[in-house]
Amino acid sequence: MDALISQVRQLGVDLARNVADKFDLSPVFEGLTHAAGAKKGRLLDIAEGGQVIINSAHPMAGKLADGKPGRAMVLASAIISLVNRAEKDLTDEHQRELHKHLLDSMVS
Repeated sequence: MDALISQVRQLGVDLARNVADKFDLSPVFEGLTHAAGAKKGRLLDIAEGGQVIINSAHPMAGKLADGKPGRAMVLASAIISLVNRAEKDLTDEHQRELHKHLLDSMVS
């Protein structure tokens, strides 16, 4: 899990540069952490301070942490979508732009 979080942090900080003048997304990825929650709970949640928490007890968490290529991108994409729903300043257009950069990095 720690290796996955490290990869997602780096990826997220790199992606955040694409919308830095519109929304400061870096702290979301820099503060990414994990905690064991309910197995039937959400995979991702946002704490009151804006910190994204991965539920390490969730069945998908183990699959994402298996070290296979592309897992960090999937998690980064899910985090972007989560933040888009929670933060009115991160618009759908920003989300599309971030996902475009993420997909471009996957195929290059």
